[in-house]
Amino acid sequence: MKRTLSALALACAAHASADDGRFEFGSYGRVNAASDLTGRTGRAANIVDHGSRLDLDSYAELELRREDRIDAETTTRVVTTVALLPPFFHFDGKASDTLALRQLYAQMNFDRLSLWAGSRMVRGDDAYLLNWWPLDNQNTLGGGAMYALPRGAGDTLFQLHAGLQRIDSPSTYGTMPSLVRAGVGSTQVEYLDRPRAIQTFKVTRFFRNSETSKPFDDDAKGAKVVLYGEAHEMAAGVSKDQNRQDLFAYPADYGFLLGVQASVWKGQRDTYATVWARYAQGLATVDPLATPGVFNAGRTTGNANELLAAFAGNWEEGDFGVLFAGYGRRLRRDPSAPTTWENFDEGNLVVRPQWWFHRKFGAALELGLEHRRYAMLDQAANDIVKANALRLGAQLYATPWGPGSFKRPQIGFVYLATARDAGARALYPVDDLFASRGLSHYAGVFAEWWFNSSSYP
Repeated sequence: MKRTLSALALACAAHASADDGRFEFGSYGRVNAASDLTGRTGRAANIVDHGSRLDLDSYAELELRREDRIDAETTTRVVTTVALLPPFFHFDGKASDTLALRQLYAQMNFDRLSLWAGSRMVRGDDAYLLNWWPLDNQNTLGGGAMYALPRGAGDTLFQLHAGLQRIDSPSTYGTMPSLVRAGVGSTQVEYLDRPRAIQTFKVTRFFRNSETSKPFDDDAKGAKVVLYGEAHEMAAGVSKDQNRQDLFAYPADYGFLLGVQASVWKGQRDTYATVWARYAQGLATVDPLATPGVFNAGRTTGNANELLAAFAGNWEEGDFGVLFAGYGRRLRRDPSAPTTWENFDEGNLVVRPQWWFHRKFGAALELGLEHRRYAMLDQAANDIVKANALRLGAQLYATPWGPGSFKRPQIGFVYLATARDAGARALYPVDDLFASRGLSHYAGVFAEWWFNSSSYP
């Protein structure tokens, strides 16, 4: 046994000396500790799906990565990313249900081809102020491939991905007791298993200076255009009401999403601008990490559709910078219904000017305008139901790496005031404090960081 272990150790040592391998550690994280200035804990107050990130819950990811260079053409990467989910034990006294596996995959890069399999966050560009990826944001168990054309042949990147997700809900998964054939008693068997299958494709065309083309006056400048699509499928299945023992069928469900993106960047001080547009139908209108609702008599998402446009960017010059983001969204989960809470329009506009008054310290103001309106009649106002929120925030922070909108870590103080109109207050349950408060506060300390992460470059 000792000889076997020694031989294994020698083989591993020989392999380590033959390649250029290393372990890497990376992380993303944010931690907020805030009060509402009345003795209660500060809480998020967005009335739209994608609002200000100033009052987000605490969250962190820890990534351990192995990188190897096998030869001049071949590299490999093995990634494990664990997420730390709120509430932290300081607020519930428990040490369970706070971990989630976000990534666990292996990747091989061979020349211009890349192959991977496992659990991976398949993401594109985000709207930072909204903590949101408007176009491509998947996290499945599956695999994918990427191929990059050389700059002289078009400077284009092709990406494909396919994977599975399943939410633990009565419409997607269920078990029931069944008598064992040998012995006495029963055991649980699956009677419903409907994972969602998702396939994505993405084509990215870059525009930047090369040896044969000089579209920009500075090699640091560039632009890109993205074409993106998704296909969603969920198989048919039979569910069971555990109380009444009724059986009812779920038919197969489908959906698709098509989107485009255009980005330009200056190559100096992280100045850039991005716009997105997308259309989704059927199952693709439902977040993969959410339970698909039943929007029609056939127990499918049917003709549910979503139309969305978004933008984001950053400008920096000298000691000043401005982050901005916004979107407009039209969601019709039940297009045939003239009045329903499932059909609504929403939008948000957020602007954050910043001033770095010292090479290690900065200050920021944030203005947000959130709006949502439903296909429902407000009897009192004799108009459709509308909700509006005005959000005004401020930060005073330390920035050890110097001035910059995306320099991290940041450590500092945060304040956010939210003014809600009657329509916004009506969105909350009767006994919720936000239902009676036209103005709420969020004040405390925060820290945010990211470094050496494959998901947050």
